[in-house]
Amino acid sequence: MHLQENRPIHRGTVTSTDGTVLSYQRLGHGAPLVVCHGSFATAQDWLPFAERMARTRTVFLYDRRGRGDSPAAPDFAIDAELDDLAAMIDLAGPEGALLGHSFGGGCALALAARIGFPGPLIVYEPRHSARGPVSRGHIPDIRRMLAAGDLDGATEFALAHVVGLPAPALAGLRSGPLWERFRQTIGAFPNELRLLDDLAWQPGDLDGIAGPCTLLTGGNSPVPPDASSPDMALRTLLPAIRARTIPDQGHFAYSAAPALLADSVDACLTGRTVPA
Repeated sequence: MHLQENRPIHRGTVTSTDGTVLSYQRLGHGAPLVVCHGSFATAQDWLPFAERMARTRTVFLYDRRGRGDSPAAPDFAIDAELDDLAAMIDLAGPEGALLGHSFGGGCALALAARIGFPGPLIVYEPRHSARGPVSRGHIPDIRRMLAAGDLDGATEFALAHVVGLPAPALAGLRSGPLWERFRQTIGAFPNELRLLDDLAWQPGDLDGIAGPCTLLTGGNSPVPPDASSPDMALRTLLPAIRARTIPDQGHFAYSAAPALLADSVDACLTGRTVPA
């Protein structure tokens, strides 16, 4: 997918608490927006979205540790991802907003509660363990496949047994343009699951979130219609959270419809109504 406009991109690095040097890209003008991407992505995958948002925001995209141009730390601390995100928020400066997708959404919620983040917080189908461990006990299985060098097998297993993708959706991904990125990033997935399993929030644990919070979901994403769904668990923990639906999209709107996602995020930040 090609960017629609040629905006200057500044590339730099920021150092996290444990000394890990994270690579980031910055583009646009206006109040800052930090994007924390999900498990099967890098900053590069979010550039089409950032190009649209850069019309009104200074967008910060960073490669989470072990992805893109950011190295993996030799000893993974369970809260290292949160420290990384905190470093990016400090770099972006005050009056900023935070967007987290999937795994990045869980990180964004956890960090916002930890530091009392005062700005707008937007989470797009965040992952967490408020209703039970995200890993479903499969971390050893994925590690065994990775140790054997079976990237395709590990990726398929993770998407089917952890993410819970139905067979038709998995087959579509397997033959689509995102698959190679999934293979490239599966190696970091077991450590991500360790962090997500730790996000077993109870009532009161997210009370530190100080700013307005919005939950984005795709209209085509499979969401269980009962209180056991992640969305319902999050709404119980954050009764004031607002909800918006991205029509005709699933979990990967940043790739499938970046302009539509950017419009939805802009609406969250400005209070603008978006037609369904």
